Amino acid sequence: MSLDKIRLLFTTGRVQTDSGNDSKHRKFEAQTIIWKSVACGIRAFVLMMFLFVVLSFVSAMIHEKSKKYMSMRQQEQYANQLILPAYFDQAKHYLSQAPLGLKLRKMSSKESWEDAEHAERYFESQLPHYEKAIKEFKLHAHFANIELPSTVTFHDMIRARGEMLLKNLNEHGWQDFRIEKDKCAMFEFLKNNGLPHVSWMKVYREPEYQKLYKILPEMKELIIKQTEFPVFIKSCHITTGAAKSVKKISDKGAAIYHWDEIKTWARDMWEYKSNDWERVWAKPFNELCSRLSPGFMIQKPWKAGRGEYPEEIKIEVLWGRAYLAFVSTGSCGGDTIILRDGSVTRYTDSLVQNVLHQGVPDPCYQWIVDEGHLPRVWFMAEAAAKLMGIDAIRIDVFVLKGDPSASVINEDSLSSGAEYRWHFQSMAEIWAMGHQEKKYTLVNPGVDSFEWFRGKDYYTTQIAKCNRTLVADYSLCERAYAPL
Repeated sequence: MSLDKIRLLFTTGRVQTDSGNDSKHRKFEAQTIIWKSVACGIRAFVLMMFLFVVLSFVSAMIHEKSKKYMSMRQQEQYANQLILPAYFDQAKHYLSQAPLGLKLRKMSSKESWEDAEHAERYFESQLPHYEKAIKEFKLHAHFANIELPSTVTFHDMIRARGEMLLKNLNEHGWQDFRIEKDKCAMFEFLKNNGLPHVSWMKVYREPEYQKLYKILPEMKELIIKQTEFPVFIKSCHITTGAAKSVKKISDKGAAIYHWDEIKTWARDMWEYKSNDWERVWAKPFNELCSRLSPGFMIQKPWKAGRGEYPEEIKIEVLWGRAYLAFVSTGSCGGDTIILRDGSVTRYTDSLVQNVLHQGVPDPCYQWIVDEGHLPRVWFMAEAAAKLMGIDAIRIDVFVLKGDPSASVINEDSLSSGAEYRWHFQSMAEIWAMGHQEKKYTLVNPGVDSFEWFRGKDYYTTQIAKCNRTLVADYSLCERAYAPL
């Protein structure tokens, strides 16, 4: 075809033929229309993706700002009715972990490609360990009837879990969701199985305390009597991070001179129902959380007088084996991923690095590996998951720089919203694999998971075997093995 005819094709979509053969001419025009339609579709898709990315940036910035200046109810109203509809934020979070979103990121840059390849190699290296872990795992019977989603992604698995837990509650009265969604029940579980955890002073909740006005004076008196600060007031019935459900009391003066502010916060929390509106699993988990009675827990300071800022790392445990650690808060910020191969990778040096998952080594948190914190952290998180009998759960741990033996469990999560980047799909496949193969041992203890108590010395004496590097209170060993 001559250059003139090619030029004519792209300017008018038509071309003249030398032979005048109408049949060939029509066929060629039809093919041209098809290819132009395909090209138009590609352009439209690229434009839509570009707009989605831009809107994601705007959404993230507005959302982060709103957390500082708005109550949770105001955030929800603002997001749902004015600027950021819930379905948009749900789509944004979902696509961040879906295979399509990960593939597009992987192809976006050399750095993204290399980091994704590292994650894939890590997944392959872990598979044999998980095949063994699944066979050895004792699964609580209440977590066995999950209906696997047609598309297995990490967020789809969480949604399927929420639907399973809600069905279990409605049909059998099982309340296993309380192992996380009820913070006070969670801490009772940790205490009654002897797991190292942050201590607390008192729990106020229904039915013992039916009215908030009866709680507040006693709460104030208890806090003012303390000699070590900060003290934390935690809402038992709220676990969504953006809900501001934890109140830090920095000193005695704050409790005395700012009590009216604390009372206002407490009233808001007492009436508030958890709403995970940003996530695709919002519907089942919101319904579950609506069944909880309100309450508060007064938590003691962890390592009062410590010189270092505590880091909180979130451990994803699948079938009783830790897959990764995610640094959520600390002296160097959050969003760093630590793997069992010793790699410490951060993603927040720039907006581009964050969006495209361009991981770089993180020297700021390298001490977590170098000081030997991980053996104890992995062990505690895995022990907690096994004692719960839960297939996949996040265990949150405080670690203290310079003291690997200080780490304790702070919280857990059945519906983690952490940003696991390239590891989302790998963890989803391992989680689903166990339910597909069903090689685990099914156990029915006759109680819900949050009430599965073995004794306050069980972790120390039966699991950690009195290993001083793994236990929090060695005196339990001395009493257990003291001569009669």
